[in-house]
Amino acid sequence: MKKVLIAVLLFFIIQLQGFASEKPYINIAFAIDNNYPIFTLLAIDSMLKNNTSNANIRFFIVENNLTNYNKNKMRKFVEKRGQKIEFVNIDTKVIDDGINYFTFSNRITPIAMARILLATILPKEIDKVLYLDGDILVTGNIQELYDFNFTNYPVAMAANNYQAKHYLPCTAKCKRKHFYANSGVILMDLNKWREENIPEQLLNYFKNNKKYFLFIEPSYGYSWDKKYFLYPDQDLLNVVLDGRIKPLPQRWNNQVVNMRSMVDPYVPGILHYIGAVKPWNFPEVFDRSNKLYMKYWDNSELFLYKYIYGLKAFWKHYKYIYYYKFQRLRENFRYYRLFIFEDTYIHFKKER
Repeated sequence: MKKVLIAVLLFFIIQLQGFASEKPYINIAFAIDNNYPIFTLLAIDSMLKNNTSNANIRFFIVENNLTNYNKNKMRKFVEKRGQKIEFVNIDTKVIDDGINYFTFSNRITPIAMARILLATILPKEIDKVLYLDGDILVTGNIQELYDFNFTNYPVAMAANNYQAKHYLPCTAKCKRKHFYANSGVILMDLNKWREENIPEQLLNYFKNNKKYFLFIEPSYGYSWDKKYFLYPDQDLLNVVLDGRIKPLPQRWNNQVVNMRSMVDPYVPGILHYIGAVKPWNFPEVFDRSNKLYMKYWDNSELFLYKYIYGLKAFWKHYKYIYYYKFQRLRENFRYYRLFIFEDTYIHFKKER
């Protein structure tokens, strides 16, 4: 009997030690539509490959129209790697009243604005979350970023290097006193967001300035002096939270513009492929940041999608090849050998 009691006691001690040693979750949020599941999974895969602290990660996928097929695909991918994933459905009409104010060249969609509501749509027991765009590659240990100290600030964000300022339609009312931050990587103190009613502040600012969020593309091309917010989700956060944003080290949002990175892409952190040109568009220029994206893609279970998107890029660009009567077709075709990037540049300029 004595041995049985000792065995039971040891069992409970071991169980208690297991509970005590269980690591808290790192909470990661993405806001995506049906165009981004594959690229979001690539971002998740890169994050888990560099999870050297073996942290437990819980992914929140905020969506408004994600198909069951895409949900199941993402769920299997994440759970296979021993992590958790939850889908949070949101009706974006609560933000824009059903009017697509935020479309900019069909790239910025209403779901992108869902990040401003994370404090209200995520479970109340979650006090911190790291929001990430889907067009990223995580090359560092995410635990380091999640543990970044931003006490007394509701958010921590890195500077937007591509443009030092935003285009403000109301310069007299919202002059910026501090740096202009990029909204693709946001570390949020959700308790402060709730205490200070920041989601309500953001929504109120939008509702009181709706006309500045309605982008109308002029027939003669883009005009930067028009009175609208060029990057609505990003500009809104910068205007309302001006002076309340803790700067993040730039390596945690190393912006890649037209396939050229601002910081050395091999510095551990996050590569953020901003702008309309993405790696999966297979653009003309392949610098080291693009090659790194392709390397992670090749070493993931999703590598077959690389060929699918490569063929889509070929189909999109065929008109240029036809227009130039198949000039230099042989060397141009090297570009579509999807696993060779050392010196593959495609040129569509007509030779004179």
